[in-house]
Amino acid sequence: MSTDLPDPARLPEFPPPSLGEPAYGVRTDGAGAATDGIDDVEATAEPRRRARRPLLVAGVSLAAAAVLAGAFWGWSVFARAQADEAQTRLSAAIAERSSAEKAFDARMRSVDGQLGRVQSVVAAPEFAAQGPAQAEPFRSAVAAFESTRETVAAHPDSVAAAAASEAGAPPATGAPAESSTSDAEGYTPPWQLMAETSEADAGAARAHSSAEALVADTSAAAAAEKALETAETAYFSSVAAHARDTISASALSTKASQVALTRIIEVADDPGLRLSHDAALLASITTAERAVADSAATEAAEAADPALAVRNEIEAYARSISRGVTLDFVWAPEVSGRGEGWLSGTAEMWDGDGGWATISLNFPVEQDWSYDDNARALVTHEVGHSQVVRPECRSLFEGPAFAQDHEMWATAWAISQGFDLPGAGIEAYGRPSDEQIAVAAQCV
Repeated sequence: MSTDLPDPARLPEFPPPSLGEPAYGVRTDGAGAATDGIDDVEATAEPRRRARRPLLVAGVSLAAAAVLAGAFWGWSVFARAQADEAQTRLSAAIAERSSAEKAFDARMRSVDGQLGRVQSVVAAPEFAAQGPAQAEPFRSAVAAFESTRETVAAHPDSVAAAAASEAGAPPATGAPAESSTSDAEGYTPPWQLMAETSEADAGAARAHSSAEALVADTSAAAAAEKALETAETAYFSSVAAHARDTISASALSTKASQVALTRIIEVADDPGLRLSHDAALLASITTAERAVADSAATEAAEAADPALAVRNEIEAYARSISRGVTLDFVWAPEVSGRGEGWLSGTAEMWDGDGGWATISLNFPVEQDWSYDDNARALVTHEVGHSQVVRPECRSLFEGPAFAQDHEMWATAWAISQGFDLPGAGIEAYGRPSDEQIAVAAQCV
């Protein structure tokens, strides 16, 4: 088999291949001179450079936008964190102010209560009647307390606190309003968050400053209250001391009047009962002092009255056998419903205040004293009742012989003193056993 190839001379001519790179060559001009050049290559490369510039600008723009977006996002996160922290500080400051306001209100209630008490004392006529040495130090302390109270109450923060408390409204704190630029998803622009942060911090500063002012006012009021308490305690202690002197100077006064005054003295002399230290207490102690003095005067007058000589003799006899138990006496036409034609008496005993008793006797005891030994036996019976306040006799009275039978005890004691008579209690209560009489006789 044979293959015929075309004649090379008859093949078509093709231009040389191009690789897209600048081609250096030699050309001849019309004069046949050879020159180097790249004119055709330059004309081809320039449009390609221009085509790459828009892409570069777009890339730079996208990168810048990404940087800006990241910065804005970071600003938003930072602003939100700052706003949250500011709100926390504001809440803490508001809580601090609320606590300070409550403490202030409580202190002012205490101050006003104390002020009302001491003002009532200073305004009492009994206070005005006292000497300057006793009254003036307390009067000065009350005036100083009033001044401090007015100063504290006039402080702007204090006034605001009091007004808010009375109205039941929360105090103004400067808390920022909710953002008006937030979108439906709750997004708040960072500039708005920064503004809210600034406003919250300003509100926190105002609340903290107000709290500090309230704390200072509360401390000032507490110090003034403490100073007044000291002056008040000293004043009422002096009142109590004066009352004790009245008792000492009134030896003839009845024990009952002395005991009544003693109970009031105990209240006046006890700082723990300060809430009772008011005008009513001052009036009570003044009245009780007068009762002691009047009682002493009455007893002195009766002791000097010849018409009461027998009565005084009876009382002296009773005291002579009472073994130191203080006795008061009450005389009446009737005692226990029995009067003319009856000898009647009663006794009331108290263990406290040294042990004492009040013996009541009807007038027939005085009338029959000189000629009826039953009158003396009756008085002895009543004195026997009083002996149970003595520790050495109480054990006998409470023991198995008597088991706290008051009437059998008094009858047995009267018999042991030599009055084995109906008036000793035998007629009214029966005769005690010999054992009981023997036990009662041990009370000497």
